[in-house]
Amino acid sequence: MALAAATTVPVAAFAADAPPIGVWSGTMIAEGRPYRSKVTVADGRASLTIIDMGELTIEASRFQWSAPTLSVEWKTNDIAFEGRLSGPDALEGVVTQDGQSYPIKFRRGDLFKVDRTVLAPGPLTAARLTQLHAISGAPAFGAGWAFKGGPDNVLVEGRRSTEAAIPVAASDQWHIGSDTKSMTATLAARLVEAGQIDWTTTIAQILGPRIGFDPAYGQANLLHLLSHRSGLAHDAPDPDARFSRLPLADPRAERLAYAQAALKPPPLAAVGQVESYSNAGFVVAATMLETVTGRSWEQLMRERVFSPLGMKSAGFGPPQAGRPPRQPLGHARGLDGALHPETRRDKADLPVVLGPAGLAHVGLGDLLTYLKAHRDRPEAFLSRASWERLQTPPFGGYSALGWGVDANGSLGHVGSNGLWWAHVFIDRPAGMVFAGVQNAVTPEAQSVMQQALEAARLSRA
Repeated sequence: MALAAATTVPVAAFAADAPPIGVWSGTMIAEGRPYRSKVTVADGRASLTIIDMGELTIEASRFQWSAPTLSVEWKTNDIAFEGRLSGPDALEGVVTQDGQSYPIKFRRGDLFKVDRTVLAPGPLTAARLTQLHAISGAPAFGAGWAFKGGPDNVLVEGRRSTEAAIPVAASDQWHIGSDTKSMTATLAARLVEAGQIDWTTTIAQILGPRIGFDPAYGQANLLHLLSHRSGLAHDAPDPDARFSRLPLADPRAERLAYAQAALKPPPLAAVGQVESYSNAGFVVAATMLETVTGRSWEQLMRERVFSPLGMKSAGFGPPQAGRPPRQPLGHARGLDGALHPETRRDKADLPVVLGPAGLAHVGLGDLLTYLKAHRDRPEAFLSRASWERLQTPPFGGYSALGWGVDANGSLGHVGSNGLWWAHVFIDRPAGMVFAGVQNAVTPEAQSVMQQALEAARLSRA
């Protein structure tokens, strides 16, 4: 798309050598959906905040200012902005992500309203959930938690769709996005214990005979891929245009093609040196698992993870849709600023090949079952050594295999496909597991999920 015509105000009238310090707010339109963002410029650096991703903020890897032109890159997320000052309070340019370019106009100031209400501390009751749901701005909100030796608790509130007066149920399914990553790593552990692959098996050993790739990736192994240490970019170039979003009978061929596309560009850094969050790493790892077993990741997940743990509600892609909706629907913000359900199957999720990185759905009860397995480490499912391997960063830092690990050793992850939000957390010393979900991505998502987690901590009888 062409960049909108610039204002006729002469740049020389307001441009200076100093960069445009401050906050700039703008909205990008992609696939008919608005994506609200802020760029904060300081002296020699910049950050990007994606408003509707829970105010997710990432620091720029490259910053260049040459009045009146600004060039910024967020390399690990494959996002770049090229623009120029077109007025004292106007910054116009193009955002490029995953090979696609979108015009955007930023205006000076923090222009997007976010509800930053923080409730007084208290246990997670139905009344508190109602309050958190109201703050969240999502059509529906749910939370589940359990302490070791205690019952499972599940609370939900709201509607499956903004266009139907059907309330969500405790048994409903929720898309969990990138929280799927630890499930893919758990599958890998099961196959390692079965002797079908090893943690140190490399890309060259498994995929070398089948696809071409940059030799710099050759020695990357499962540990590198599953802990974001492979050097791979966030995604393969332009996955939305190249791969199917509709269900595939057998996704293995497309997944192999995705792996080849992801492994073609040179790595962001040498294998093992830098922790850089990557969906592509999990797809490549799953492609290796598919190659050594001759079965799709979806089949393997059902057979080796979901079925043994009794997770009957677990599946792939968005929960079953329909009219009226039989499950919650994911929602996106429309050009009118309101949240609308996404009923088109080809728009309701990311490409199928990305399943191992973030395309599972599951009910809150079964999600608690999965989290409790990681808390309790049953040796009938995995050996103690395998549980340790999954939950310990293999190269230091804060990324274990599909998990983030905090300073206290707790495990957590946040997942979203742009239409849903899910937050999972395991506090092994306290014996607590927690899952929070909502069927839209809102600016308040991070705050309300953290408040729900803290309230769950206070709910121990």
